Amino acid sequence: MISTVLEISLSVSVVILLVLILNKFIDKRYMAKGKYILWLILAVRLLIPVSFALPEAPVTITAPERTVVISPPGAALPVTVMPESKRRERAASDPAAAVNSAAYAPVMTLERLLLIIWAVGAAGFMLFHIIIYWRFKLTVRSRLRPEGDYKGVPVFRCGAIESPMLTGFFKPEILLPEIELTPEELNVVFAHEYTHFRRRDLWYKLLLLTANAAHWFNPLVYLMVRQANRDLEYSCDDAVTRGKDMEFRRLYSMTVLKTMKRGGAIHEK
Repeated sequence: MISTVLEISLSVSVVILLVLILNKFIDKRYMAKGKYILWLILAVRLLIPVSFALPEAPVTITAPERTVVISPPGAALPVTVMPESKRRERAASDPAAAVNSAAYAPVMTLERLLLIIWAVGAAGFMLFHIIIYWRFKLTVRSRLRPEGDYKGVPVFRCGAIESPMLTGFFKPEILLPEIELTPEELNVVFAHEYTHFRRRDLWYKLLLLTANAAHWFNPLVYLMVRQANRDLEYSCDDAVTRGKDMEFRRLYSMTVLKTMKRGGAIHEK
């Protein structure tokens, strides 16, 4: 299991690094939709625990197997950590000795130890973000003021946020900060947030977060998630302004700048 996770993480990292390097030589908004889809594919790949075997190399190098003895503080007996193959070999050659030695030193395979470390890291990563999300929801919930709805999506004013956003996985809501927006600016904000709603971008971001949790040890996955969130916004901007005249595009840009002055661009959470 852990070897498969590491193999997938390494193989996807090559693609991530290549895309991030190429991204420096192309316009950030150019091909935003294509990168939006590419990040989605890579996130799904990171979450599929299946290693697709490649043809065997003509030359292979086998890493030396090591046995490690760990003595936890306060433990009465040391814990022996050894490769699974070596443990099986010892048990097969001398079953009695293996049983007797187990009474003195518990045996844990190196693979199992790494699996435990990975699982604890992934669970801790998700728990941290779940706590942040629910603290945000509790803070926002106490300061909501109904403002009607937009195409069936409830709209609220909220003094706890700095910029418009879409929130809620199962019951999405559009939240507006306590700033004055003209009817034209409101139409721009609603168009942006409704595009996020229609594309299910909240679930897209959750998928990215889950992939990040599964590969919390890989710094390139953190970079991938950060760039994917940027491309998500770029592709949403392109979707809203596609086919619109210059006046709408100007109004859209001015509205985004106006919300950014309050602490952030139009986004979702």
